[in-house]
Amino acid sequence: MQETVLNTLIYKYNPYARFLVVLYIVGMFIVYLLLCDIIPAYILWMALCIWAIPLVYAGISKKTVFNFRSLDSRLLTLSTSFIKVGKERYPIKDTSIELHINAYDGFIYRIRREGLLTPQATHGNNNTLLFTYKGVTYDNEFHLSNYASYTTLCKLVDQWRAAGVRITVKETFSREFVSKQYERMNRSKRKY
Repeated sequence: MQETVLNTLIYKYNPYARFLVVLYIVGMFIVYLLLCDIIPAYILWMALCIWAIPLVYAGISKKTVFNFRSLDSRLLTLSTSFIKVGKERYPIKDTSIELHINAYDGFIYRIRREGLLTPQATHGNNNTLLFTYKGVTYDNEFHLSNYASYTTLCKLVDQWRAAGVRITVKETFSREFVSKQYERMNRSKRKY
């Protein structure tokens, strides 16, 4: 029988992001203070609003220099017998695992707002793997790129449980709900 394996990207903390945001805001404030006596206030406010657009863009986009997280160069490999982070390998039988599964990239679900069902999309992030090996706890936030990655992770969880691994799983959405939404989105459209 072939071993179930999931290779995925992990995130790391970007130590420069907060510094860049603070530097950007302080720069805006200093320019405002220096020019408030020379240029009319309405022009300054308009310039500040335009200057704030990169911060707003950084808040809603996935990849900018202002993001607090960035992709790590190491890969996370989950298998039925080991967890591998970069080149470090940890056997499953000696670990205790806590897994938080949010969703995969492109998962679309509907929520009711003001009486209407509105679609919401996820980006595949905010999935967290916490495992303890020899008294040391490792925390990794990882990316699930598609539905196949999600189902592979679910298979791994079931195999770990069957093998007697100490595992706690917290899911934002139940597996049945995710598979039902996936089938709904990939259902062929009727032709009239």
